[in-house]
Amino acid sequence: DGQGTPPRVVEGALHKAPANVAHTIYHVGSTRAGFMSCSPGSFVVAERATAECLFVNEGVFFLTNLDGSACRCSAGDTVVLPQGWAGFWDIIEPVRKVWVEVGAHT
Repeated sequence: DGQGTPPRVVEGALHKAPANVAHTIYHVGSTRAGFMSCSPGSFVVAERATAECLFVNEGVFFLTNLDGSACRCSAGDTVVLPQGWAGFWDIIEPVRKVWVEVGAHT
């Protein structure tokens, strides 16, 4: 529609950008793997160029799709974000994750 993503207002949401530390420990061809820690906050993810599979070691966050549907994720969960996914991360408790990405890297 050419209008982009409308502003999102979520009552009680965290509005500051989280601080994060990410380390890539493997990068061969179109496959990368690493780990990340992230403090509470919120951020938008533009359409992903890669697919990501991640395991949540600790923390709590919500992933919200552009259609408004959301999923609560916490320690012990495995999450797959397909190539092309776009949406919002709302980090509630500090998160640590390990991840693998496959696809185009810029």
